[in-house]
Amino acid sequence: MKLAKTTIKLAAIAILIGLLAIGPVGAFENLPDKNLTGGSVRSGDRDAACGHAKENRGRMNAGRRDEILRRYGLPPGMHPDYEIDHLIPLCLGGSDDPSNLWAQPRRSIEETWNAEAKDRLERLMCNMVCDGQIDIGTAQEAFATDWIAAYHTYYEARKKRLRQEPAP
Repeated sequence: MKLAKTTIKLAAIAILIGLLAIGPVGAFENLPDKNLTGGSVRSGDRDAACGHAKENRGRMNAGRRDEILRRYGLPPGMHPDYEIDHLIPLCLGGSDDPSNLWAQPRRSIEETWNAEAKDRLERLMCNMVCDGQIDIGTAQEAFATDWIAAYHTYYEARKKRLRQEPAP
């Protein structure tokens, strides 16, 4: 009984100082909430997507950023531990619409499945699509469905294959 009371007190203290999040404020997910960010595309055409990502990126002003943060239960303002990210990357024809944006944790608060890991996958898959190695619709669907599963399928599998290939 004494241990249970001590545990409850420690949890309450952790909540008060922000070490443990209960509810949406301060909480994060490695995958976006499909009800908030289902992913949307502006183009399914490889030629329209490849090399045109920057021209399809809207300005990330404070109002736009705060809208996404509020949708994800975070208070408005600067959050260096989160990146406002496109679920389906612009380089794969993803839209710049709020339905394709979410507050993704960075490495500072999520060691493995963070914005930096997703960026590695994005670079690989954008190159694969633009080089004709994979269909753009397949790549878009991989991100929209589960970018972590896509990371295992494409990024980790490629690394494993490269390690197994003999050096030239």
